[in-house]
Amino acid sequence: MSHLPLSVLLNQLSLELGALQLMAADMEATVDDMIERNAGVLDARSIQNLQLLDILNQTLLALAQFAANTAALASPGWQVDGQSAVSGLKLASLAQRLSRGAGHAVTVQDEVYELFSDG
Repeated sequence: MSHLPLSVLLNQLSLELGALQLMAADMEATVDDMIERNAGVLDARSIQNLQLLDILNQTLLALAQFAANTAALASPGWQVDGQSAVSGLKLASLAQRLSRGAGHAVTVQDEVYELFSDG
């Protein structure tokens, strides 16, 4: 078992959510540009669906802040079994960072993702 303070786990969660929020913000900026350039060929439903990135971005930011606030309120004596907390997570690097309270989140450049392909 790897016990760690709940505040450490919640701080790590906040960092991970913050990193995702930054990715969503970058995606939102790109999609906004695409909408402006292609507004004539996009239907209203497609534009609305693409604008959901704004809601995703705002929600991730709010969740990151919530996790950070909760971490600050957690009693130092509250411990969590990090390994049990991440059991079932399919992203091994994320599970490792969360279970150890790594103190940082991985950026897009640090991870290897399967990219879209045309075929």
